[in-house]
Amino acid sequence: MSEHGRRKYERHEAVVYVLDYMRTGNQMDKHPFHKTRPVAQVLGDTYFMLLEISPLDLSLDLKPEDRIDLRTAPVKVDAVISYEDLTSLARDELPKVIEKIILNNEKLFVEFFNQAQSLTLKLHVLELIPGVGKKTLRQILDERKKKPFESFKDLEERGGLKAPVKMLTERILKELQSTDEKYFVFVYPEEQRVRKMPEKPVYLGY
Repeated sequence: MSEHGRRKYERHEAVVYVLDYMRTGNQMDKHPFHKTRPVAQVLGDTYFMLLEISPLDLSLDLKPEDRIDLRTAPVKVDAVISYEDLTSLARDELPKVIEKIILNNEKLFVEFFNQAQSLTLKLHVLELIPGVGKKTLRQILDERKKKPFESFKDLEERGGLKAPVKMLTERILKELQSTDEKYFVFVYPEEQRVRKMPEKPVYLGY
């Protein structure tokens, strides 16, 4: 990969979490250069981009859920990948890593519930979150007018959400897996997947 390509990916994601690390390579990988040398599949914590990275230091020991700062770690970003490219272990780790990212950024995700707006006259962004129907939406909107939500616990007690972290995790997983989603609330859809969609999706970038 050229330095230009690497900078492009790093501009999107500065910090990633390991989903799977294959020390001897991945024979099933679509990239020939990953079949015989160490490669890790990772998830970014800002745009939830799935990437493959290679260690520049072969003694580097990576484990699932490890946090890596791409700006300082001895690794090289090789490619943006899609959910279909993930190993079985990476798919198993994905929900746990997403939940970890959400919990580590609680204020950011709580603010999403404070700031989310209507998409159309009939659809509100919050309705894209699994478990949020018209009744729950009205409760959230009414409560945030009185006082902004401050925590996930606050969302549960005043907003009527039973498990906001699980609900957000489910939505992000759906966006990572979807090939026909119209709205991407959190995940930046990679170009390879967008080309296969019947119409270009809308990235909301919350």
